[in-house]
Amino acid sequence: MSKLDFKEQRAADRARFIARVPVAIARDVGRDPADDRTLYVLGFGIAGAIITNGLVFSYFASFYASG
Repeated sequence: MSKLDFKEQRAADRARFIARVPVAIARDVGRDPADDRTLYVLGFGIAGAIITNGLVFSYFASFYASG
């Protein structure tokens, strides 16, 4: 048996093993409500940073650049 045949045989064995094992996981089992809060905090933080940078730029553009 060549190396290629051996590798193909092992891959086929793994595929059969994986196909035999049914895994059923409920959608809510691994969820933590703190994950959602973290995403909200990060989202509002990024939005706040963008707004702050826009305000600083508009201040600079209106008062400093005009002269």
